[in-house]
Amino acid sequence: MGANNLISGLRGPVNIVFEDGQHIRFGYPSYKLGGTVMGDRTIEGYGCCIFEDLTNKRKAVILTNSFKKTGWIRSSSTGSKDEISGIIYDAKHITGDKESIKRNYGKDMDHVHDLKHLKDVKKEICAIEGSWLYNLYIDGKKYWDVDELVPTRQKP
Repeated sequence: MGANNLISGLRGPVNIVFEDGQHIRFGYPSYKLGGTVMGDRTIEGYGCCIFEDLTNKRKAVILTNSFKKTGWIRSSSTGSKDEISGIIYDAKHITGDKESIKRNYGKDMDHVHDLKHLKDVKKEICAIEGSWLYNLYIDGKKYWDVDELVPTRQKP
């Protein structure tokens, strides 16, 4: 049993603006690092990742950990530490103001722990599921699999 520390990682948002004007804003997840003092070294995703398509007013929210441990003397656990799940949806309102950035990307961000509690969903487009270690499915279609897609390096 090791100590768990919440580490922030990068704080954003990160903005990508393409030549055609498309603007995507996103943030990195937070992580729990365990075993720094004693026990097994572990790293777990914590909270959520938010992607905002500011041009088309769409949003994706990805939860990075479904693992839950309950009880004290007789503990039980469910879920997975590497599982991801989320949705892509048309958002009711997306802004670029300081309050929105603080709420979605700051050190005191409002972590989403249940997709049912999202308040800005206008229309759900599709589901996201998989594992941040192994694979990614969007709307049931495989977009990435660690065993099938091997990175290549181009020579300069």
